[in-house]
Amino acid sequence: MQGTSPVIKAVASWLLALMLTIAAAVVAVYFVNAKAYGPEHQIRAYLQTVADGEGGQALGLLHASVPEANAALLDNDGLRASVKGLEVLEVGEPEDLGEDRVQVPVRYAYDGTEGTTGFVLENAGKHWMFFDTWEFVPSALPTVQVNAPALREANLNGVRVTLPEGVNTFAAFPLSRVAASYESPYLAAPEQHTVVTAESEEQLNLAPEATKDLISKVDTSIRAFLDECTAADRLAPPGCPFYHLTNNRVDQPIKWSIAQYPQVKLTQTEGRWVLSPLTGTARVTATQIDLFTGAKSPLVAEEGFTFNASLRVDGEEVSVTPQVD
Repeated sequence: MQGTSPVIKAVASWLLALMLTIAAAVVAVYFVNAKAYGPEHQIRAYLQTVADGEGGQALGLLHASVPEANAALLDNDGLRASVKGLEVLEVGEPEDLGEDRVQVPVRYAYDGTEGTTGFVLENAGKHWMFFDTWEFVPSALPTVQVNAPALREANLNGVRVTLPEGVNTFAAFPLSRVAASYESPYLAAPEQHTVVTAESEEQLNLAPEATKDLISKVDTSIRAFLDECTAADRLAPPGCPFYHLTNNRVDQPIKWSIAQYPQVKLTQTEGRWVLSPLTGTARVTATQIDLFTGAKSPLVAEEGFTFNASLRVDGEEVSVTPQVD
């Protein structure tokens, strides 16, 4: 363009530079909007508040309502423990759901076990004219029900909680890991856990088992009961499960001993501890006299016996009550 004046050239260069600047600004706004103000940003902000134990802020970000449930997992130590060990492996690309809503997949892992869940957010307008504002779609928090018929309390994410009538329901934040267990000197329930997703209603069932200390305590009580029975100088000690029948006359002293003590086995039925029938062998020694000849001879006999016993465990108190027909 040999005939083009310098002024026109300058204006054209200025316009080109302006267009490039505007294009660069548009690209910059696009990337800033996507990375700093996209729905993924809200998800990361939410997970950080949960990790910090800030339950109130997390509820505010989620726009979530709290159901009628125990709130032990919604703040402080219980909340922080609920995301301990969480690894966010990937916050995926938003999937358009229509009506200005998107679902964002989140791939995560707890202790090496991976899973995927989704969060639904909606566009709430612009911020500073250019940047999108995303908010979580309001919903109720999910819940976890803990069932343990034989217990009245449990450990939930390191927090001691009550289980009235052996059951309770707890509100939890999405993507938290809820772990329930129980341990006492006499009862122990191995840990059960679940990862809570946005709309889940999970259940954790605790099955308490008798500890070695409880079995030992019951065994000691049963042995003490039987040893007391052996002190009776009679062929049929009153209130005891063993006796000896004979047509001969038996002189005193009559001595009993336990040849084989019962083996203690505990089972659970409808939330109550039940002792399996107790079976053992008792030995009796004395001198017997034949009623026809008057001859004396040693009496040595072993008698098998079976009886039941009721068991009650109340905290650290254990009571065993033998039941002899």
